[in-house]
Amino acid sequence: MSDEEALRILVALGDSKRFDIFRKVGEAPGLSSSDLNFGSSASTTSHHIKLLVEASLLESIKDGRHVRYNLHRGTLVRFARWAADQAEQATLNDLRQNLSDNPI
Repeated sequence: MSDEEALRILVALGDSKRFDIFRKVGEAPGLSSSDLNFGSSASTTSHHIKLLVEASLLESIKDGRHVRYNLHRGTLVRFARWAADQAEQATLNDLRQNLSDNPI
């Protein structure tokens, strides 16, 4: 995963309404936009869902007249690997710094 893709995910999840939608779909896959409309207008909810889909966090599935949403597991796996790589690099950088600050 590129840093640009990771940033898009982080920005998408940085909004509390989008994060709530993401969590709800994770807890109950197959929800429709009307199921995810809690306290916002339909157009606002649709906008938030659109941004989550564009960030590849949600995938849409056509179900007759309805569109249902699931988490995009492939994106989540790639993002988890990206985050682990960032943590590993930070740990290595800390170790290098510690060794250079405390020569044997």
